[in-house]
Amino acid sequence: MTEYMLKSDIKADITHLKEIEPTLYGAWMDFHNSVFKDGAISKKEKELIAISGAHITRCSYCIRSRVTISKKYGASDQQIAEAIYVGMRFAMGAPYAYSSMAYEAWDALENDIPLTEGHFFKKNIAHEIKCFSDASGEIDGKFKDFTKKVFADGALTKDFKRGLMGLACAHMTRCPYCIRGCVKDAKSAGFSKEQIAEAINVGMVMAAGACYAHSSVGMEALSKINAEEEQKKTGS
Repeated sequence: MTEYMLKSDIKADITHLKEIEPTLYGAWMDFHNSVFKDGAISKKEKELIAISGAHITRCSYCIRSRVTISKKYGASDQQIAEAIYVGMRFAMGAPYAYSSMAYEAWDALENDIPLTEGHFFKKNIAHEIKCFSDASGEIDGKFKDFTKKVFADGALTKDFKRGLMGLACAHMTRCPYCIRGCVKDAKSAGFSKEQIAEAINVGMVMAAGACYAHSSVGMEALSKINAEEEQKKTGS
């Protein structure tokens, strides 16, 4: 065992995972590799979406590998940087949308309505979001300026960032409002159902990919436990 939780090289740990359950490993890799093939969305675009998603899942290994692969398939430094900022914006997006729940609760308390009454996730949260924006004061303007700059046409198009990259990220942040908004943006931009599906599949892989990469921690621990048990048996 090393003194660090996250090692530079996890190949041996991943090999251990594969050896323990080769059938499941094979099914996982088959799905993974199928998702990242050229399709309705190019492999390069999928890798850029993956960079954005990897920053949401906070997986160091995923970030490193996806940046490396993206460069291999021709992504520019600016495209990679813009993908990271899209991830940052969608990491903010769920708390922003869920502020509606805080202000729904506030209104209920103001009107002596028990907080156990009603349901979460109203379809129309415009009133609650306005309350949050008003209460945020000048901070709200800074947030909206950041949002405008993130989604402006640049090395990546606005439509791609909002409609496909954003959609994958929205699924990873589990924000129903963000998902709904991104689907609307994607359809308005002319993206197909197949492109939408492929973007979501990339999000699915990246969500699971963080678990896969961090299995290194579990496999290293398992190897240590097994070695200690073997040592007790042999008395050495």
